[in-house]
Amino acid sequence: MPGQSLLRPLAVVSLLALAPFARAAETPRFSELVSRYRDPAVGADSTPVEGLRLTSGHLSLVLTGLVAPVRAGDETVGLFFRGRGTLDYESVDPVEFPVMTYNLKKNSSLTSLRKGSALGIRDSFTEVLWIAAGQPLPPLAGGGGLPLADSFEKHRARSTRVAGSPPAHGFALERIDAPSSPLVFATIFGGKEDFLYAYDGVERKSETFALLRKSPSGSAEPRALRRTVISDQPIARDRRDPVPPRFLLTDVDLTLVASSGHDARLSVTETIVPQGAPQSVFRFDLFTTVFAFRGSGVDTRVYRVKSVTDERGRRIAWHHENDELVVAFDEPIEGGRPARLRFEIEGDFLIRPDGDSYWMLGVEPWFPQPDIGSQYYTMRAVVRVKKPFVPFAPGVTVARRSEGDENVLETRVENPVQFAVVLAGRYEFEEETREGVTIRVASYAMKNKRAIKQLTSLAFGIIDFYQRFLGPFPFPELNILEINSYGFGQAPPGIVFITREAFNPMGGEDIGGFSLNQLFSRGINERFAHEIAHEYWGHAVKMPGEEEQWLAESFAEYCAALFLKASKGESEYRALVSRWRSRASSAKDAAPIPLANRVYHSDMGTLFAIRTGLVYEKGALLLAALHKELGDQVFLTFLKSFQKSFRWKFGSTRHVAGLLQFLTKKDFGPFFEANYWGTGMPPI
Repeated sequence: MPGQSLLRPLAVVSLLALAPFARAAETPRFSELVSRYRDPAVGADSTPVEGLRLTSGHLSLVLTGLVAPVRAGDETVGLFFRGRGTLDYESVDPVEFPVMTYNLKKNSSLTSLRKGSALGIRDSFTEVLWIAAGQPLPPLAGGGGLPLADSFEKHRARSTRVAGSPPAHGFALERIDAPSSPLVFATIFGGKEDFLYAYDGVERKSETFALLRKSPSGSAEPRALRRTVISDQPIARDRRDPVPPRFLLTDVDLTLVASSGHDARLSVTETIVPQGAPQSVFRFDLFTTVFAFRGSGVDTRVYRVKSVTDERGRRIAWHHENDELVVAFDEPIEGGRPARLRFEIEGDFLIRPDGDSYWMLGVEPWFPQPDIGSQYYTMRAVVRVKKPFVPFAPGVTVARRSEGDENVLETRVENPVQFAVVLAGRYEFEEETREGVTIRVASYAMKNKRAIKQLTSLAFGIIDFYQRFLGPFPFPELNILEINSYGFGQAPPGIVFITREAFNPMGGEDIGGFSLNQLFSRGINERFAHEIAHEYWGHAVKMPGEEEQWLAESFAEYCAALFLKASKGESEYRALVSRWRSRASSAKDAAPIPLANRVYHSDMGTLFAIRTGLVYEKGALLLAALHKELGDQVFLTFLKSFQKSFRWKFGSTRHVAGLLQFLTKKDFGPFFEANYWGTGMPPI
């Protein structure tokens, strides 16, 4: 066995007597904590152990070999083990059993084990790096074992390749803001599979057990270890209730100055409001690197944070790594009290897809943004781009002007949104206003007057239809922007990105005698109606997290189907329902709808089919079943009431079931337990 030659006479260590987590008398400052946890050290001596049991949540490890303490600065914060170990993990949440089984079967050499009402995983291993806060560590007395420094450094070098939030950020936050809350992070190597385990009682309130796999060939980051989540169980909460956010991002004031090349500067002032207890440390998503693909090569581009200051101009401590930016005030901010942060960022992060004459900063962390459930911001944007590029951003147009060699756009979003974007390029546009709504359609590279006129008319027709049963259109202005690609649609707030077949369905390049525009234009009206529906479902009514994504996608899909039914007839609607049923049936056993984003398959086509089969098709099928049962009047009243009750708020599936019960006096809990939280198919 690897590491067995290191053993000396064994001492048996019991976990019956637990040593409390060692803490300094005074908590170190944020920057020092991050530095310590990023660069821990292993003790000079190890202790032989036999049958040492290490537990956290639903994970149990049994260790026989050598264990050494791990220190962050002068504090013992964990342990490192090398020897012979066994691992047992159990999930007690039946909602995740299907996706656990699927991900293990498709991505590992392991199988799930049924243990009464639980689903378990068992493996062996040779090494563990275990870091913990807010819970005890086993006492290690006696020493006498050989040093583990070399093995520790190799293990740690590999563990730092794990993609995702750096553990140092979480431990610094825990130490400063929640020192009594449990937090565990462990990497487990040397068995049939390698694993990452995290117990987060601070923010996510979840226990996660994940496979660690090499990045796919051709990946932009070939050395990174990717997480495939096997289990993610709620801690002291019901999965059906979204996790309350630690803080809200409530306002963004942003200025973007773009060069004529790849470089840009961002100045962003953000207002944050802690929820509940006072807080000093705040986590944001922000790219560290992005990748521009060119032929067979990849360019790595960077975001550089130059400074973070408070509203008085005082410097705030920060650390930026692995697409996460963490900031720390010297003094806690009281719950409910707004605080402002100003970020200065620069980099060469403007990417022109395939060398085209446009770039997009899309629905990703291109400026500091918290998790989805914490995004609830109004916004002012000033975008300056070099001519001849033309900028677009969400919101009401405050000003659009020319200044020297720049085109300048100022916009304002008055209601809280998520997923704000900016796009600029060689665009020509026209706009029209009807009954208080302005539609702006922009074609790429040249003015396509015919397409602009047709899409403007179609957009107004779709909006008019939706307003009958969803209420007033949520945004005073809607930008419809051509993307120089095929088969793509997306709807950030106040914007629809739609690909070129929508602008020229009969033309375009031919491949093998087929027009790509004609091929992809099939179903373009439904896709267009779907994206416009997102201004209601996804923006006016918001999803609090990925597990509630059907509130955006399924509801938008079903509203698009209602538009096609009204404009093209019952047969078109029935064809859509039939397609939903077929695709949902093929995907349903992989996961329930809320866990669709946890499914992983190495074949991207299969993965895409499963995810869309659940989040789009099966969710829409649930709505079709409800529509059939309730009839037109009650069902459309339900949609309108939901929009009215949760306009500019976060919704949830509990809210959906509750409103249905209020309207019909029937309990729809069993329907959603079987078909949304479970893998059942609705009777339609």
